[in-house]
Amino acid sequence: MRKKTEKKICPICEIQSANYFTKKNGFDLYRCKKCNLMFVWPVSPDFTKIYSKDYFSGAKDSLGYADYEGDREITLGVFKTYLENIEKHYPKRGKLLDVGSATGHFLELANKHGWEAKGIEISAYASGIGRKKGLQIITGKFETFDLPEKYFDAVTFWDVLEHFEKPETAIRQARKILKPGGILVLNTPDSASLMAKIFGRRWHALVPPNHLHIFNQKNMGRLLAKNNFEIVGTDRVGKEFSLRFFLKVLANWQKMKIFEKAYGQAMKRRWGNWSVPLNTRDNIFIMAKKF
Repeated sequence: MRKKTEKKICPICEIQSANYFTKKNGFDLYRCKKCNLMFVWPVSPDFTKIYSKDYFSGAKDSLGYADYEGDREITLGVFKTYLENIEKHYPKRGKLLDVGSATGHFLELANKHGWEAKGIEISAYASGIGRKKGLQIITGKFETFDLPEKYFDAVTFWDVLEHFEKPETAIRQARKILKPGGILVLNTPDSASLMAKIFGRRWHALVPPNHLHIFNQKNMGRLLAKNNFEIVGTDRVGKEFSLRFFLKVLANWQKMKIFEKAYGQAMKRRWGNWSVPLNTRDNIFIMAKKF
């Protein structure tokens, strides 16, 4: 059992110095004094249990999805943008692994674009739905799963690296399975964004135990360089959500009954399916090449 008096070690800098930042959802968040990485400490040993059916459909107890499968058409827009950015740097296609592939929306799109796409997903519920669609999705923990070395041309992390207990272990695994010259592509919340600075402790991306690490472009670049990746492109890609999901986020973020009631109605009404395009510019899209 870890003691509260133990020093908190930054997963990137590996220095034993971090300031307490805030408490959210019963978890303590710290910020590294050197690189500004924000991280949860200690991490609950059973944190992966949250990725059940509830996380993808209803999210009563966590900041998950109102209806992940129901929002498929809406989410395809941002996935198309991600794929277009990848193909500018890797036009010949090839073998792709999507980490945290959920039920496989991105895999379906990548396969249609000529990629040989597979996924790995920690949720047995979500990966099971994907396999029923005929998609190749492994159920398991990416960072410890036995995957072929130097096999994939691209590895993607769409809003998933922040969920890892040990993100550097995941980056090392990605390097191990990528071919020389292969690309690692990710999207993750940006703690140096204007939104993060304005809202501070009330920023919507601070949602443990879902988000365990919150990066910025500088410390992410440091992590990638440390593991022999070179950043070849960055962007801030806007997203599109269903109104019901947007209201769910507001309800969990602001803790106001008006949003909770509106979300409840959105789950029952057709207008809950309405699309809400949004670019708060507090996510960073990064492409990095293995060298």
